[in-house]
Amino acid sequence: MSIEWINPKEIHGTVTFYDSNITLNKTASEFFNDAYKVLVGIDRVHKHVVIKHINKEEALRGDIIKSNLLDISIKASYGRINSKKVVNEIADSFNFNFKNTNNYKFKAIWKSSDRILEIDLNEEV
Repeated sequence: MSIEWINPKEIHGTVTFYDSNITLNKTASEFFNDAYKVLVGIDRVHKHVVIKHINKEEALRGDIIKSNLLDISIKASYGRINSKKVVNEIADSFNFNFKNTNNYKFKAIWKSSDRILEIDLNEEV
């Protein structure tokens, strides 16, 4: 008999895009508990959005454009990035229409080697 044990703790994070913010569920937000700032990027080819963890040293080093650095607020059960401009850029790139739908929710996977949360926009949750 070949048994594969199920890990109830191993769940994917989810990220929800609203018209003015990006909200991370508890699982996804835990990777940013000690983040000083974040960067948000777009991979148009693979339809991914990435959120990069930035510590204070990286933020103050001078090689990252300060206006690209975003605040992330971490609460007990979620994390949030408030930026209408960033959400609009994502919405325009991936045809989100907030007039027709209140939000868009996707799975997210943490890539520890790059300290990024990768959100796959190919399939909505």
